[in-house]
Amino acid sequence: MDRFFVWVWRVNGLLVLGLVVVVGATVVAFNSALFWRPERPPQQLANVAGADLGAKNLRLGHFRPIAGTQLLYAALETPAKYIGSSSIGTAGSARNLLFFDIGTKKAHWLLPDNSQTIESFTFLMDPPAVRYMYNDGGAQTKNQVAIAILLELQRDDAPAAAVGSRRLMIAPPDGRTLASLADSTEALLGFHQPGRNSVLVFYVSAGTARVLDADPATGKVRSNAPLGQ
Repeated sequence: MDRFFVWVWRVNGLLVLGLVVVVGATVVAFNSALFWRPERPPQQLANVAGADLGAKNLRLGHFRPIAGTQLLYAALETPAKYIGSSSIGTAGSARNLLFFDIGTKKAHWLLPDNSQTIESFTFLMDPPAVRYMYNDGGAQTKNQVAIAILLELQRDDAPAAAVGSRRLMIAPPDGRTLASLADSTEALLGFHQPGRNSVLVFYVSAGTARVLDADPATGKVRSNAPLGQ
């Protein structure tokens, strides 16, 4: 009788262990499906707003509104890669921005080609608010209007780590023109808007931290000096 109950306990123990294994495997599979999403299939873009993208491994992101305008924009990017435990994933590198006018139903590109990487871009607002790189044109407080786009561009013909291979640029919110704020830059340290007519951009060039003051509406640089001088 004692031996019989010993075998019963052993069988029960195996059943419980099997149940634990099955539940654990189910939880792992669910988490994997939730947090490790596969890449979307390529879009096979061939012609978008007059640009031939057939030979490029690029995808067009979702269109988003630009605050206070009748414009939408979408980023042309390299495919996003999902890493880590985040269900959002990491965005690919933007190569261009496409603008769409909801009134005329016409679209146009910011850059003439896709031979550069947009390392960062952000919409400057009126009235100013605390904003950071990669903020989109639709994220704003009430009654804010986009007045310019601040961009950091990386040349394709230079290694990503090359010193002075970036440029700081500014464009109107419709992306029709593009003006240079600073060439041969190394890193963007952030920016601040004291008011509608001014943006202070902090950056590194030739190993020196600098700050420039520009008019967002015209792109005119009022001053550009080493930080603290």
